[in-house]
This record gives sequence, structure tokens and C-alpha cells, in this order.
Amino acid sequence: MTPSTSSPHDAWHRLRSEAVLAVKDLLSRLESDNSSQDIFDVYLYAKRVLADAMEVRLKIDLDQPCDTFRDLRSQLRGIMEERYGGRVPDPYLTVPYGSALHEKLFLILLQRQGTEVPAALLRIVSGDSVHTERRVRELRELGLDIRTRKAAGADTYLLGSLDLDVSFIPKIIANTARGKKHRFMAEAELKEILGAG
Repeated sequence: MTPSTSSPHDAWHRLRSEAVLAVKDLLSRLESDNSSQDIFDVYLYAKRVLADAMEVRLKIDLDQPCDTFRDLRSQLRGIMEERYGGRVPDPYLTVPYGSALHEKLFLILLQRQGTEVPAALLRIVSGDSVHTERRVRELRELGLDIRTRKAAGADTYLLGSLDLDVSFIPKIIANTARGKKHRFMAEAELKEILGAG
């Protein structure tokens, strides 16, 4: 794709020019009814160049911190501490799923809040459908209002309200404790505390 020394903006301008030429070439071949081999060769080239160009362009749009994501995670941590601080070991009060990928996926959904976002758009950032599906599911596990459905035969995601569903907190804590193999508190004791709210 792009040399590592070039900036995303430089890469975008170069790839954009290549994409324009590739699309024009494909259009020309389609209009002149060339042989199917010529059309497929040009199509495959145009498809690759367009994919590279769109990936770079999307990364430019996402090259910023998402304060809303960070604020929501901070709110969640505060609620966890308020409800369970002093009763549950501090290492269990960690908010998971704060990777750069989680943040970028959330930012795409936030930029289009209230609108269905095709999974294909999210895949540009995550690389594949399995990663996309898992990371979005993890965002939902934080209590974020992310809805999924099929639209026109394709998977879509929609960010609704920015209000956290705090009913997920006991599950977040239980999953964190399980990941830490209950080193800081016995599972039965933790379950009792989480069950009591």
C-alpha cells in the first residue's frame, strides 16, 4: 500500500489519483465491451486500489481521540467504584475493551449515531468480519446501546443512546475476576456480592 514514511494524507492523495484512473479505465472497458478477461483484470486492479484508498481515507477520519468513548468508560469505572468499591478487589473494577480498535469502531458509530452503519464499513478498520463482530459485541458488553440487524441482506450496526446500561456491571466484574482466575476473591464470595447489588 503506502510506504511507512509517508503520511496518511500523502498516501490518500496518491491512492485517490490511482483510484480515479483505475475507475475511469474500468468504465472505459465496460463501455467499449472489451473481452471479459480485460474487464476482469481491470476490475480486480480497481477493486484493490479502491480498497486501499478507502482504508487510508477512513483512517484519516479516525485519526483523533474519541473523548466520548473515553468519557463513557470513565463513567462506567466511576459507577463500578461507587457500587462495589471497598467490597470487591480493585483489580476487578477494571473497565475492559479500551483498545484503539474498540475506540475507532465506536467513533465510526458515534459519527453516524442513530443511523445504520454497514458492517462492511467497520470491517475496513478491523480487517475482517469476525474481528468486527467480536469487538462490537464487546462494546455492547460495556452497556453501550449498539443494535444489530440485517438491512438489504447485509449486517448493520446502530449506536442509539449514549446512556450506559449499568445492568451489565456485575457481568463485567465477574468476567474480569474469571480472567484473573479469582486470585483476589473467591468466586462464591464475589457472586454473593454481585448478586446483592
